[in-house]
Amino acid sequence: MTRGQAAAALLLLVAVCGVMSGSATAVLRKDRALSRALVFWRSKKCVEAPDQTMWIHGWRFNALFGNCMGGDGHDQHVYFFDRGRPIGTDGLRTSAEVFGLWRDDKTFAFMYVIYKPHDGLCCPTGGGTIVRFKWNGKQFHALDSPPPRRTKTKAGR
Repeated sequence: MTRGQAAAALLLLVAVCGVMSGSATAVLRKDRALSRALVFWRSKKCVEAPDQTMWIHGWRFNALFGNCMGGDGHDQHVYFFDRGRPIGTDGLRTSAEVFGLWRDDKTFAFMYVIYKPHDGLCCPTGGGTIVRFKWNGKQFHALDSPPPRRTKTKAGR
């Protein structure tokens, strides 16, 4: 376990147990939904802390995204939450790179980086695809076509 992973695990433990003092405890009490979502994130065996840029404290719907089990950082997943309870994913299983772009109360927009067949993980050359997800009363569904799946190169990537 790296030092960053250990720090993330400790923060999660402290958040769940409510051991913090001062203003940090007040923030976590106000956002139990985030604490609940972070516990779910860890249950998925995600080794890195999720990106929280698409999380707005106090809003009903939120999303966490980032690297889960890819040692190379390219096993990106998006999870949607309703008051901190998991309610679905982007449906793409895994993506090499994902960026949160914008959101409102019921719509999220993510950019998926496109890798061409001979691109190394360092150097995507296919641009990006923006996919918006909107709450339809039952689940988040994609409003746009998902990015194409990357084909394998001669190296087997």
